[in-house]
Amino acid sequence: MKKLLLLLNISILLCVNVFGQGGVDKPKYQILTNRAGTFLGTFDIELFPLIAPMHTANFDSLVNDQFFDSTAFHRVVPGFVIQGGDPNSISGPISTWGQGQPWQHTVDAEFSVVRHLRGRLGAARDNNPNSATSQFYICVANSTFLDGEYTVYGQVTNGMNIVDDIVSSPRDANDVPLQKIEMFVTYIGVNDSVPDAPVLTAPADAATGILNTQNFVWTTVDAAVMYTLEFSTDPAFTTIDISQNAGLNSALVPSLQGSTAYYWRVKSNNGGHESAYSNVRSFNSATAAATLIYPPDTATGININPIFTWDPVPNADSYTLQVSISSVFTTQNMVYNTAGLTGTSQQVGGLNPNTQYYWRVRSANGTTQGFYSVKYSFTTGTTIGIDEPTIQLTSLYPNPATEFINFSATIPQSSKISITLADKLGRTVYTAVENNSSGLLHHAIPVSGFASGIYLLTIETEGKMTSRKVAVNKNY
Repeated sequence: MKKLLLLLNISILLCVNVFGQGGVDKPKYQILTNRAGTFLGTFDIELFPLIAPMHTANFDSLVNDQFFDSTAFHRVVPGFVIQGGDPNSISGPISTWGQGQPWQHTVDAEFSVVRHLRGRLGAARDNNPNSATSQFYICVANSTFLDGEYTVYGQVTNGMNIVDDIVSSPRDANDVPLQKIEMFVTYIGVNDSVPDAPVLTAPADAATGILNTQNFVWTTVDAAVMYTLEFSTDPAFTTIDISQNAGLNSALVPSLQGSTAYYWRVKSNNGGHESAYSNVRSFNSATAAATLIYPPDTATGININPIFTWDPVPNADSYTLQVSISSVFTTQNMVYNTAGLTGTSQQVGGLNPNTQYYWRVRSANGTTQGFYSVKYSFTTGTTIGIDEPTIQLTSLYPNPATEFINFSATIPQSSKISITLADKLGRTVYTAVENNSSGLLHHAIPVSGFASGIYLLTIETEGKMTSRKVAVNKNY
């Protein structure tokens, strides 16, 4: 059986690689059921080799070995599922039904966006996601709370009334039918159909000001169980910037970038074959997110009247600054929420001492709102009064730099100054500590070994800090 399983897996993978959008024909099976030895009825299923190839191959090998014959549907839960396929249910004690056997081949999870809708077939397992064996379940009602937790790999195509009859069987307190319902599974061929291509419906073609909260919508394809959205900055889709699957005919795409011209398209997937691509539409995303500068993320000892600063955003003509006592920026949590700021800094007074705050900035172009920045947090200290720069950069050169970044700063008279340089991922690439009591600081950072890009320079002393973006450009 293991040899056959390996061959089936290789065959399916080859089909996927060779045919691409052509896909793999979906194997079909008939399940004959008897209740207490009397014929109950049959229903048909088909599997999804293009979505869950390992589970499909495992099921097919078990059918080939007549493994399922005389096993029972040992669990029936009205409004939820029927479950079966345990070898213990052939002749073992009822108390062992559903426990499986340690010698059974296990299949790793193949989670997908395919929904747990009525008629869908999935892999039963224990607490280990990679513990599926022969047991499977069939949903008799939409059970989408299982999505992403269990592998869906097929669906009932005919005879759902028999499944409904099984789930309504009298049962004991453990949901075991009082009369044994056994199954016999037979391979009956393949479904080689190719689904239709969707038609894009929203947003409108050539739309502008699109945010990453936009719901992208297309027409439903009857046979489809999954859709794939593709986004590119190239109308020919030579490169794919974003690829995302969806279990319904709409999706949010949080990975969209601001200030970008995109093209998008969708294809449908029926579990075995993919459709041709839909029509292509274009849109321009809203202004990009601002890069926050001060207060730096997770900073402590910040003055209770801080001056918030951020980098300007191309094409943005105003900003909204929000400060909150929670990472959830609801109305009741915000202590500052002001739109229409035309500069890239704003002082906010009257914050509470020794309190954690969160802040973010949203760009805008005219009345069209742009992307929110990331959220930064900071904690105030006990300082009172007006926030005055206690560390001030007096020179910074060259910027961009190739060999060294030189800077001078006025600082409080202190014996210990911390200097750090972090890359755009927040990783510290340079750190130094200087002892200085003169109130003037001069320092050079060697950057010849750094990759080209944007870095954040931070100078800190006595709980006070200042930050500035600097650039390293090897070709400058």
